[in-house]
Amino acid sequence: MARTRSKGPASPVANKVKEQSKVTKPKKTTKPSPKKDSKPKADPQEEDIVDLKQNDASFIISNKVTDKAISELKSYIAREQSKREKKASQNPSSKSQLFDDEDSDDSTLTLVVESKKFLSSKPQFKPKSIKLFKSINDASIKSCLIIRDQLVKSDQEIEKIEEANLPTVSQILPLQSIKTEYKPYEKRRELHSSFDLFFVDDAVLNTMPTSLGKIFYQTSKYPLPVRVSTSGNKKELSLTTLSNQLQKALSSTSYLPPQGTTVSIKIGSINDEFTLEDLNKNINAVASSFNISTIKSIMLKTATSPALPLYYTDKLYDEDDIFVETKEETTNGDELSAFEKGLLELGDAETVAKVIGKKLGEKKRAAAKGKVKKLRK
Repeated sequence: MARTRSKGPASPVANKVKEQSKVTKPKKTTKPSPKKDSKPKADPQEEDIVDLKQNDASFIISNKVTDKAISELKSYIAREQSKREKKASQNPSSKSQLFDDEDSDDSTLTLVVESKKFLSSKPQFKPKSIKLFKSINDASIKSCLIIRDQLVKSDQEIEKIEEANLPTVSQILPLQSIKTEYKPYEKRRELHSSFDLFFVDDAVLNTMPTSLGKIFYQTSKYPLPVRVSTSGNKKELSLTTLSNQLQKALSSTSYLPPQGTTVSIKIGSINDEFTLEDLNKNINAVASSFNISTIKSIMLKTATSPALPLYYTDKLYDEDDIFVETKEETTNGDELSAFEKGLLELGDAETVAKVIGKKLGEKKRAAAKGKVKKLRK
């Protein structure tokens, strides 16, 4: 049951509550030529399929490779667990053992994708979602939904939301409550630790970085955008649309495109809930969401394990990436000396203008004099 009532004041109205495979058009049939070609022509649709397979990472990362990587990670986790147990038995009063339960989960699998170029040229706050074969979220997680103000206008609407039993949603907060009640850092930190996931009305997604702060965006609990209304009526809450959006988000994994070349994406866990087939399909679902021609490497790891390679590109650079140095145009084809080239790179603009500009001026005058002499002769 979704708890829509927050401790502090909500929106003004809720104060009572306080809370495309490209379809190729068939070519027009032309009259067959009398001469038959010796080489059979390939079907255009077959060519499209081949191209798709070449650009799809799921055809590059084989199940044999992923199975071996997962097997090695399982062995690594077992060895590390055995070492910890042996150390604990030898030194039961060790202070580090008090925090064993708070350590990060070693069973969570992460796919590390390294791109050839930056994934984003500026900070991104809108996550990218990838549909998985098997969800990494279970029904026991608690989530919080942040909606725009004035969307819930009456107690009857609140009762309908509570009766809808939205998946995993245990509390709904209006934006005004986030800006007022949860403005202090301590309150935001408390909110961050109270839920496993955060969903936000996509209409107010752009306000989340300033409203929630770094504590949310520096972890994996950044808010996931969902549509809460229909395209025909954006001013009223649609429980059907919201429920479908929540189900879609829960069955997907997500990441924020970084201003760098490497991104880590959760794809499952090494436990009884995920079979090898589940993990293989999740890995391929994530890998195939990228353009494989732009990917440098794909690796698999847990929170504490080494990263095991699943894929390496054969072609690191394209022809477009090769810088061709062209000779600088100079008067009369004369090139600059080594000193002058160094001056261009290191010297200030004023000094460069004085030295090189003077030289070029002298050459122009000399060239002009030479032309005059030839004409006189």
